Amino acid sequence: MSELTLQFESSDDELPEEVAFDASKSVALKSVKDALDAAKREKNLLKEKRRKKQQLFQEQKKRKLLPQELLEEFDTKPQKQTDLSANKGIYKKVSTKPSHNNKVKEQETGTMPKKTPKSLPVSYRVMRIKDESAAKTLQQRATDFVQSRLYGPGTKRTTNAELLSLKKKRGASQGAAVEFANKKLGACKKARIKRSNKRFIRQQKLIPF
Repeated sequence: MSELTLQFESSDDELPEEVAFDASKSVALKSVKDALDAAKREKNLLKEKRRKKQQLFQEQKKRKLLPQELLEEFDTKPQKQTDLSANKGIYKKVSTKPSHNNKVKEQETGTMPKKTPKSLPVSYRVMRIKDESAAKTLQQRATDFVQSRLYGPGTKRTTNAELLSLKKKRGASQGAAVEFANKKLGACKKARIKRSNKRFIRQQKLIPF
């Protein structure tokens, strides 16, 4: 009997604790309320950040603006310039159109107004197209003559390498002349040219040993 009672007691201890419905409801409502409050606080923080950012932008914009006196000065200056230009236009119209009384006075006195000569400025000059083409052809002919005399087929112009090779062929000791190495050549060909040049210098006794 005692063993049965112990088994029942142990089984009662292992059962889960009973929770009332009202308590679970209140816990759920509290968690929902906390979540809503957290969302509301976050929203208010974002609004505050945006408001501060907008306020800072407005302050920076006000700092960049020009002072009011300077703006008023800019507004008044163009108006004065337009007034001056308008007055100039009126003066020109009045001065360029002589009145009837002036014409009568000129006819009575017999004097006519002097006409301004329509001449070209000093830096300009008139020239016919024919003369210009003739000057160009003369200049071209002179250039062609100089070119033919300096670089024509009858001139005895040659490179240094060809001149050295001709001297070597026609000299007393005939042989290969000095070769000038090109940067685009390979290493083997450059070494061969270098050896050939050394041999040529040694044979000609260009440098003392």
